[in-house]
Amino acid sequence: MKLHKIYIIILSILSLSLVTSSCESFLEEKPKDEKTAGQFWKTEADAQTAVNALYFGGVPYLNNIDVDGGWTPKATMWGGIMSGLFVDKRKDRTFTNASEGGNFNIESFDATAQKIWTEFYIGVSRANFVIANIPTMTDVLTAEQIANFTAQGKFFRAYAYFYLVKEFGDVPYIDFPYTSLEGIYQERVPAEQVYKNIEADLLSVVESDALPNKAFYDNGGYATKPMAQTLLAQVYLQWAGAPVNGGNEYYTKAANMAIDVINGGQHALIHPDGTTADLNSAFNIIKTTKSSNEIIFAKEYDQTNLGVGNSYAVRSIGTDAFQWTNAEDKNVFSPGGDVLYNAYLPCSMLINSYHSSDIRNMEKQFFFRNYTDDTGVAHTLNNVGNWAWFDEGSLKNGRNGDYNMPTFRYAEVLLIAAEGLARTGNEGDAREYLNQVRKRAGLADETASGDALIQSILTERFHEFPLEFKVWDDIRRTRLYPEADGEQSGRLKWSPLATAVIQNKPDGSTRVGAIQEHALLWPIPLSEMQANKALEGHQNPGWN
Repeated sequence: MKLHKIYIIILSILSLSLVTSSCESFLEEKPKDEKTAGQFWKTEADAQTAVNALYFGGVPYLNNIDVDGGWTPKATMWGGIMSGLFVDKRKDRTFTNASEGGNFNIESFDATAQKIWTEFYIGVSRANFVIANIPTMTDVLTAEQIANFTAQGKFFRAYAYFYLVKEFGDVPYIDFPYTSLEGIYQERVPAEQVYKNIEADLLSVVESDALPNKAFYDNGGYATKPMAQTLLAQVYLQWAGAPVNGGNEYYTKAANMAIDVINGGQHALIHPDGTTADLNSAFNIIKTTKSSNEIIFAKEYDQTNLGVGNSYAVRSIGTDAFQWTNAEDKNVFSPGGDVLYNAYLPCSMLINSYHSSDIRNMEKQFFFRNYTDDTGVAHTLNNVGNWAWFDEGSLKNGRNGDYNMPTFRYAEVLLIAAEGLARTGNEGDAREYLNQVRKRAGLADETASGDALIQSILTERFHEFPLEFKVWDDIRRTRLYPEADGEQSGRLKWSPLATAVIQNKPDGSTRVGAIQEHALLWPIPLSEMQANKALEGHQNPGWN
């Protein structure tokens, strides 16, 4: 397992964003618990430390980044809030207020853009150091270790660039480690070329045996071949759509790569023949498990044993729960220095769109409305709570929680296969994969074809992953937005973004066309443009 304190050379966390006005003071720091570059890359322990660091910076760290620190949405939530399909009820930050108002301008979004830009390039930098240095350690590592560690570096470099290209479009592409400031300022590379570079990294992994063909938890939480295949399937699906518009070639590639995961045999749905609607359901197992092979990749936490905790719990429930008292007139929850608040409240349109027989929308599956405390007193929430994040131990004992956060799940693999096949004319197999996910949720088989089938697949993605941060990517690549199509119908109508009825613009109101197309990409951070002359004059269109 990787959850322990990591020591890594200072240069291996160097990123473009850190080499700006503060670069000199940053490089002058000499922490006593870190090795210098000359001391590192000497032992097997050095190599393992460098690899472990990949799991804690870059994209995985989105689970830890807040807007301005404190009681705000995490970076994982920002896209959902921009979409209006989820609401931050505190409304005390510029980003949230501007997003609800549809004021997509640089002044409001620059600070948040800078945070994710910085973190992604930290991930790139760490990966580049691993990829460049591990192959030189032939005196202390076996050939198998070198191949495995290098493959992990390529996975995380691809992972970081996938997020960069999704969030910013054209970006500087750096595939070597910086050991000085020379040559650090690079021009933006066209998004299509970034995708090709990502593909090359991932193909080199999936076409080899460098990573084991195992389930994530069976491999001790380290990268596996199915992880790399799943990421590549996601890459192809996004590449097929806007703004690059790779089309059917990449829908086919997405489906084929997803089918490779399916045929690999390492992953499966929990309760594939249909699950229960109680606390033993598949969806509760997904929440609590650290062993199920439905999980292809997860952000790992273990507050109890290692002090690395999940802080989603305080964002699972509204502030009204602070007032709850039990039969002994004591507070039900004591979340320490944190505050209970709905930072990612699902909109009513989503909640009301689930079919009445859909287990996922039943009490204490993904969401909840009621809670009974240890003394038997029943409480009702003012707003829907996110049960998938709710952690009693965390909220009662004033600490972060132990639950892992699913990142890739087998259900998504099935739906990628379904969509890729449906969009390229193989509707029979598409329905087969789609209906595996529907069957588990207690729904009848889908029989639609054509656009109705694709809309059903998009709806299923939204209904299956409401709290796993997929919908903003789906909006960006399809340029479609989900609208209501009958209460408890199990359907949504995916309409062109420019004419769609957008939720919560502002909170509680809808507004047609409230998300301009330029807002689907973040602005290039101003500090990056000021520091890197190659970026001057190349801001993403529409940001002013």
